[in-house]
Amino acid sequence: MDIYSIDAYKNEISKKAFAYEEIKRKIINNELKPGQVLNERDLCDMLNVSRTPVREALLKLSNDGLVNIMQNRGALVSNITYEMITEIYDVRWALESLAARLFCEYALDEEIKKLGDTLENLKHSKESGDIEEFVKEDRKFHNIIIEGARNKKLISIMEGINSQVERITNLTKKDEKRSETTLIHHENLFSQIQQRNKEEAEKFMKYHIAESKDYHLGNLNHLLARL
Repeated sequence: MDIYSIDAYKNEISKKAFAYEEIKRKIINNELKPGQVLNERDLCDMLNVSRTPVREALLKLSNDGLVNIMQNRGALVSNITYEMITEIYDVRWALESLAARLFCEYALDEEIKKLGDTLENLKHSKESGDIEEFVKEDRKFHNIIIEGARNKKLISIMEGINSQVERITNLTKKDEKRSETTLIHHENLFSQIQQRNKEEAEKFMKYHIAESKDYHLGNLNHLLARL
């Protein structure tokens, strides 16, 4: 492959990655609404790329569960449904509670400190009313635990559903009561992790995920009405 071909290849890969990340971002942030038709030509114009990167991005997003490819109808943003939330949070309940236990066993002291620093950032963003930062630090808190579990299969599965988790979470950004509950849960969880109490950490994570699932299921219709 000559230099020109290599540069062209890199450029094509870059466009594919850009199209995927940008469409995913818009779905996660609910700029592209559940059930919305994703017209390839419109996406090409919006992203200033050709159809190939857009088509490949839509296929990848379909694997992520964010897009549905419908025969003879093109692509649609996947709907947020009771079944979807139930399935995702049941997986989270099992895997993130295991991650909390494994984190207590395997995390380095520096990783526990990093988790504590993230909790402090979560508190500050709550106090300042910075909702975007609160959501960001919330996901970071969970991801530190997942990555610190040092289980490649667990990490891989969670990576596959994290976009959907973030999308659901974004629906509750402006719920002050929910953010207060989330902060309390994280404080209780960190207290047990700090002591490397794996049984209690696992239990608190199970409670947190189960309670989150019930919250989202109970408020689904109200939350979707905001979109």
